[in-house]
Amino acid sequence: MKDIQKIFDDIQELKKERRELNKEYKYLIDNDDKYGELVDKLKVLREKKKAIEDANKPPRLEEIKDEISDASQMISDVAIATLMNGESISLKDKYDTEYEPIYKVSFKKIK
Repeated sequence: MKDIQKIFDDIQELKKERRELNKEYKYLIDNDDKYGELVDKLKVLREKKKAIEDANKPPRLEEIKDEISDASQMISDVAIATLMNGESISLKDKYDTEYEPIYKVSFKKIK
């Protein structure tokens, strides 16, 4: 098994290479006249599309989105509290499909 520091260093190098390639790519497309014209046309079309969508969107749709977000946060909080009490978690939907929790570990830079 590889050392965690070595894997981390490899990831950092790949991210650096990706940043450099993205800068080069961005420079090339920014200096392409045809690309700029297409971007301007797309902006106009997106604005028209957005106006049509907003005019026809049911107001309840946004409320449901917020309710789902709140309920998802609540289920996460309850699951963590249940696990901390040493209990197992078992969920089933109406079709008897079982669900299990997934744990994720990520790292952030210490300031």
